[in-house]
Amino acid sequence: MKNYIVKKLYSMGIKKKIILFYLVCVIIPLFVADGIIAGIILSAENKERQNLNEGVASSIEFTLESDFGTIDEMAKSVYLNSGMYDFMNSRYASDYEYYLAFSNLRKSSTLWDFASLEHCSFTFYADNPTIVGGGGIQNIDKILDEQWYKDFKASGQNKLLWIGYYKDDTKDIENRRHIYLIQAMNYYPLPVKEKILVFEIGYDYLVSELTGLSGISDDFLFEVVEGDRVVLSNNLSDTSQNDFRIKTDIANVSYSKDISIYGCDMQINIINTGNYVKRAINKNLVIVLILATISLILPLLGLVFFKNIFTNRLINLSNTVKGYNDEHLKLATDTEGSDEISLLARNYNNMAGRINYLIDTVYKHQLRESESIMARQKAELLALQSQINPHFLFNALESIRMHSIIKREPETARMIENLAVIQRQYVEWDSDIVKISDEMNFVTAYLDIQSYRFGDRLSYSLEIEDSVKGIDIPKLSIVTFVENACIHGVEPKASKCWIFVRSYIRDGFIYIEIEDTGIGMEEEEISSLSDRMNNASIDMLKEGGRVGIINACLRLKMYAGNGIKFEVSSEEAVGTIITIKMPMKEE
Repeated sequence: MKNYIVKKLYSMGIKKKIILFYLVCVIIPLFVADGIIAGIILSAENKERQNLNEGVASSIEFTLESDFGTIDEMAKSVYLNSGMYDFMNSRYASDYEYYLAFSNLRKSSTLWDFASLEHCSFTFYADNPTIVGGGGIQNIDKILDEQWYKDFKASGQNKLLWIGYYKDDTKDIENRRHIYLIQAMNYYPLPVKEKILVFEIGYDYLVSELTGLSGISDDFLFEVVEGDRVVLSNNLSDTSQNDFRIKTDIANVSYSKDISIYGCDMQINIINTGNYVKRAINKNLVIVLILATISLILPLLGLVFFKNIFTNRLINLSNTVKGYNDEHLKLATDTEGSDEISLLARNYNNMAGRINYLIDTVYKHQLRESESIMARQKAELLALQSQINPHFLFNALESIRMHSIIKREPETARMIENLAVIQRQYVEWDSDIVKISDEMNFVTAYLDIQSYRFGDRLSYSLEIEDSVKGIDIPKLSIVTFVENACIHGVEPKASKCWIFVRSYIRDGFIYIEIEDTGIGMEEEEISSLSDRMNNASIDMLKEGGRVGIINACLRLKMYAGNGIKFEVSSEEAVGTIITIKMPMKEE
């Protein structure tokens, strides 16, 4: 397994290795450490939240017990008041007698002063038909069918906290929630007549008081639950006009506390709002930003920096080693500095320089020599073909014969002498290189014969500067272009034509121009010929066909090097100019 991993690492590129190193040794450990720190922060925040939840639940419990305890104290003072029992047990002969007794009771009791509070009210209910309803005292017949009364009786308790939703006919309020503290008035049992004291606390007041408790912020939701009903909460949808909703699912409750107040068993639930994570981030924003910077930004910057100073330089050096240009090895450019990569690049450049030198001095020389031999052999074959070309020999000899018969002029001897010069050049190949002056003598002989052949249809002019006459040039190179001008430019044209051959030196280059006033060429033919001349190769010679010019261009390139250029300029029915631009060879 270990060897397999090592082999896989060796087969990976430098870039992938750097990324793998950063992932395993930097990124993953940083994220693990950040995760542990984040877990500690969230755990502390969750614990703090639980403490807050417990504090909020205790505050709600204390407030409820305090509010109901205050009312209970008031109820106890009335519960022990014998005068109140006497008033509710007495039989009144008339309404007037009842009102007198009621006025005396109010003067002697402070209960009615308490009843002036907006959030709390009370009502006595007595089994006494002589009581005239009003002023907080009613006959018990009015509540016999009320649900709260039935629940109180069914509980069997002397005191009960009741929270419910029902229609209150006495106050003409439809569908409203009520909170009652019910106290049985039975301290003095005789006479045995039922008497009840009911305190009602304002529902909206109690909710508002609980919501305003210290520690209950906007991200806290609480519910006070009785059975399955939510009887109190700070949810805006729980208003006094709406029926009780079902309690929140236990899965969404973060803290719960059971309480019991005056026989009413309830549960205080703190709802999980999910905001503690957001609050933890806000509270520790500086730490979060520092961790994000250390975990993401700094490793990324480090990776980019490491890539620029190490990976990219190695990749560039690798591409340099792989590449070559024009049969030469490329040289590395990143050689500054004193680190191992720069040292490796400089050593590579030294090695590449030596190899390039060997390529130039040995390999290319042998290659040019081989190609030159092949091209010369091809030229010999072409010359041999020209020697036995029946068309050329027939036309030349027939013209000489006809002129000699008709005119009997010594011109015949000159034509035969020119023909001998041409044939001698084709046959003798002791050297492939001749002086331009010798090549121009051959061109003169060839054009003299062609002028004799075409008569007045062909004239020629040779303009050769003295500075170029002693320069070497491949044999049969210029005459090949002159021959091409005669065959393809002059011969197809019926009118009189000229052939101009010029050679001169300008700016370190030898220029040779062959111009004819023949039929010219189309643009497509010009482009094709120029491309073939500038890219002449052995493979083109193997293709056969019209390869005379290609042979001459290839031999000129082998002799002068890649610096030689061929240009073709032509216009239909006007003529053609072929320009050879050849760099001068150093002595």
